[in-house]
Amino acid sequence: MQRPRWHLDPVSALTWVFAALTCALAVFRFFDPDEIEHVHATWHVLAGRLPFVDFFEHHHPLLWYTLAPVLAVAGESARAMIVFRLIFLGLTFAIARVTYLLAVETGEPPAAARLAVLLLLTATTFVSVAIEIRPDVPQMLFASLSALFVVRLFRTHARRHAMASGVMAAISFLFLQKALLLLVACPFLVALGVLRWRLPWRAVVWWLASFIAPVAIFAAWLVASRSWHDYLWSNWMLNAGFVGYHRLSVQNPFVLRELARGAVFWVLALAMGVSAARRGFRVTYAIPAVMGLALVCVVAVTNKLADRYLAAAVPFLAVAVAAWLAPVLAGRGTRLRLAWAVLGAIVAISGFSMIRATGRTNLLQLAQIQYVLDRTAPTGAVYDRGAAVNLFRPDVHYFWFLVGPDGPKARRFTGQRRGDYQVCREVGAAAFVYNARGELEQCGLLGRYGETPFPLLFERRDRR
Repeated sequence: MQRPRWHLDPVSALTWVFAALTCALAVFRFFDPDEIEHVHATWHVLAGRLPFVDFFEHHHPLLWYTLAPVLAVAGESARAMIVFRLIFLGLTFAIARVTYLLAVETGEPPAAARLAVLLLLTATTFVSVAIEIRPDVPQMLFASLSALFVVRLFRTHARRHAMASGVMAAISFLFLQKALLLLVACPFLVALGVLRWRLPWRAVVWWLASFIAPVAIFAAWLVASRSWHDYLWSNWMLNAGFVGYHRLSVQNPFVLRELARGAVFWVLALAMGVSAARRGFRVTYAIPAVMGLALVCVVAVTNKLADRYLAAAVPFLAVAVAAWLAPVLAGRGTRLRLAWAVLGAIVAISGFSMIRATGRTNLLQLAQIQYVLDRTAPTGAVYDRGAAVNLFRPDVHYFWFLVGPDGPKARRFTGQRRGDYQVCREVGAAAFVYNARGELEQCGLLGRYGETPFPLLFERRDRR
């Protein structure tokens, strides 16, 4: 008897190709300064220092406490960056798996669920963020899980699913406060289900109680550790006082590049939204569509048009677009050919962009990070205002964006306790200076430092 031949459909085959490209990006692509920032914060936590009090940060601390045991095993070397990247690669594929399950849970066939995963992994807005060492990634994973349990709740009316959704939402928030921009839709959807007699009224209570409990534990820890005040100003007051790095403007090169790379996907998402709205969102994919579109609207209104803000919407929009597009791919004629042409454009543009990004490797960054580590004692100070080379040495605790004109704002928020760094004093005390903003010239200290094999990195002469 002849065995049935294993068949790999085009969507699955392309998904494997983009999964391989994602792996290459995770290992080889350059490191964003935010990644170095979070590894540096993890090092502080591993050393027993208290976030917000002993060192400055303006993100929630769960990521650093989660990564600290990994750092203890990996050791203080440049290769720790690759170890962390591999962990976040795993989280990226976990989000892809949850995206598949979310599509299936909404009632879509496996073919549509596979298409959702392909759309997710071809969305450079998502992939470029998901492989990085940043709290946005576990935030996206647990927010997606929260949405998955909300959809399941509408089917089962089970208390455990309402509670699971609330707990997942809380964990997402504890990784990053930006989760609130996305998760505000979850209790709204549960409440709407209650009002339409599709859910028991207790579902809202279960969801809220399950969300509040972990957050209350976090708040109690902040109070007990006497870090509540510093947390409040650094994570909320300070962040609220800054506008986004990238305004909503077609004149912004970053916005233009991001919109160009993902233009086809975002046009499909807009068309899907218009189609769903015309039907009063009485579609199987209503929940992921509402969550994804709501976040995009919030991002646009608040002028936070950057990949790390938009990325959280992509898993939900990938599910909704796949569900909307799948019937066309199952049909015939001109619409089918047009749909495949659109998918071909997404694959071609995204594939070129990802291959190009892989070519911008992190080898030079790893080499200069290790160079600094090899030539400094554990207590040797490094001035790295640009978050480019310093992982495991004392620094200015990322007060870099509070120095200068923003210093008075920080001092006002904290009763004159923060933002009073003297740049030249910090530069002059450092063994290494990453001179990205010309601090050595401005402070008249260039003669005290010599060049290294790496651009912008200077070492104090009296140490050689």
